[in-house]
Amino acid sequence: MNPTFRAAWIALAFAATLVFVFIDAPATGASGIRVLSWNISSNAFVRQPADFQALLRWADADVLLLDEVRPVADVEKLRKVLADVQSERGPGWNIDYGISGGRQRGVIASRAPLESLPEFSTIIPYPDEAKAYIFEAMSARERANSDLSMEHGIPVNGAVILAGKRRLLVVVADLQCCGEDRASWQEYRRRAESREIRRLITEVLQRTEVDAVILAGDFNLVNSPFPLALLAGPYPHPHRGLIPAEIYHADGATAWTWDGRGTPFPSGTLDYQLYGPNSLHVRKGTILDTEDLAVEDLERHGLEAEASRRLSSHRPLLVEYGWN
Repeated sequence: MNPTFRAAWIALAFAATLVFVFIDAPATGASGIRVLSWNISSNAFVRQPADFQALLRWADADVLLLDEVRPVADVEKLRKVLADVQSERGPGWNIDYGISGGRQRGVIASRAPLESLPEFSTIIPYPDEAKAYIFEAMSARERANSDLSMEHGIPVNGAVILAGKRRLLVVVADLQCCGEDRASWQEYRRRAESREIRRLITEVLQRTEVDAVILAGDFNLVNSPFPLALLAGPYPHPHRGLIPAEIYHADGATAWTWDGRGTPFPSGTLDYQLYGPNSLHVRKGTILDTEDLAVEDLERHGLEAEASRRLSSHRPLLVEYGWN
């Protein structure tokens, strides 16, 4: 693991967690919840619906946290694809489709009922001071690039999942990518986004009671772990701070979540799930990659080894949490 990321994890540690890698885990009991988070690179469920469905059946999750979803891949298209993803956990899906973030929206889908949150049910603006600084630091070409526009808000969404008698706050985000060094406007923008997301989570926790918090997404930590430290908290009692779920590929050692093969950049760990250890613990977890599966397992799940690469340059994170 990258030494910088390891140091950040140690600095953020509020509790020790023992994690096991799993590919075919038993169904989660009533005392836990199984969460899949994934940067689907715009419209994976529209481009490759069969692969998308097969991977979700393999994961058999209770909650989906999808980031970098383009508006053209709308809620009805997702609902149609998810309708065929059944399991013993429940036949239907409840969907909260975010509106902030423009081309990089956050989508939450849950087998349990969802409660929308006013804090996230709007376009979430960048603070004026941060917005002005970022705009001035951009080149003329960058300012003209609609993909870099701040007018559509910060890419984040959140909702409360009604998990039996418990209320679970889940938040999914996609922070600004790239940036050559820590003084870049991209790194400044990541930090500004992280501060606003932390502020919104704090507002929710101060306004309504929840039993636990999970924050996931593509944090794009390409040159500094500081955005991760900002997102970790602190938050109001009893939640305090969040820590990363430490998970790996099937080999138990490889931790990359973004596939850099075929690009000038090395594969790296860009995607995370953060959780509150006061309320939750990690039972099992893995980074899902069809290239890790044996031939017989691929056939059993209706998958091909190349399916993950076809769907997205990012790999999904699947974590099974237990309630403390």
